[in-house]
Amino acid sequence: MSTFKALATLVSKPKRLNALLSYGHKGYLATIGWFTAFDTHQAVDASGEPLPWVTYSFIDFIKTRLSKDLSIFEYGSGNSTLFYAKRVKRVVSVEHDEAWFNKIVKEKASNAEMIFTHLEKGGEYSKKAALLGEKFDVIIVDGRDRVNCSKNSVEALTPNGVLVLDDSEREIYQEARTFLTEKGFKELPFTGISPGLFYNKATSIFYKAHNCLGI
Repeated sequence: MSTFKALATLVSKPKRLNALLSYGHKGYLATIGWFTAFDTHQAVDASGEPLPWVTYSFIDFIKTRLSKDLSIFEYGSGNSTLFYAKRVKRVVSVEHDEAWFNKIVKEKASNAEMIFTHLEKGGEYSKKAALLGEKFDVIIVDGRDRVNCSKNSVEALTPNGVLVLDDSEREIYQEARTFLTEKGFKELPFTGISPGLFYNKATSIFYKAHNCLGI
C-alpha cells in the first residue's frame, strides 16, 4: 500500500487514527520503548537502555534466562554487547566494520572483549568463535555471512550451549537452519517486531536437551 493510500485509509477511519496517535504516550509500543528506538534510530528501551536489535519476544525470553555463570560470543557488535555484558559473566564480540568498531569499542563494558576482523565469506570472520580455542554457552549470529557463522560455530559451543540466529525467517538463512537441525538442534523461533522497526521477523534459538537456558 502506498503512503497516500495508507493516509487516506486512516483519515476515513478516525477511530483507527486516534488509536495510533494514542500509542505515542500509552499502550504496548510506548511501554516497550518502540517509539524511543524509532526516534533515536537505536536499539533501546523506553529508558534509553541498550537492547539487541532482535524481536521483543526474544528479548523478553532471554533476559530472564541469562546469568553471571554464562559466557556469550556474538557476531555483530553494538548495543547488544552492552545488553548481554550486564547479564552474563563475559561477552566476546567480533565486528567487521572498522569505523563502527573504532566508535563502539570505547564504550565497551569491562567484561566484554571486542575483536575487529575483516570480512571474507567463509573466512576468518565466520570462524572466529572456533578459532579462539574456548567454549561459549551462547553464540549469537547477528552479523554478516550468517550461514557460515552458524556452521563454523557449533564446535565452539559448550555441551549445553545454544545458538541464536536473528532474522531466521529469511530464505537466505534456510541453509543454516537446515544444517543446525541436521546436527540435532531443535529450533524455537520468537516472532514479532523489533526496536524501532515495524515488520514481522524472527529470532530463533537452536538448542538440545539439558541446555543452559532451561528450554
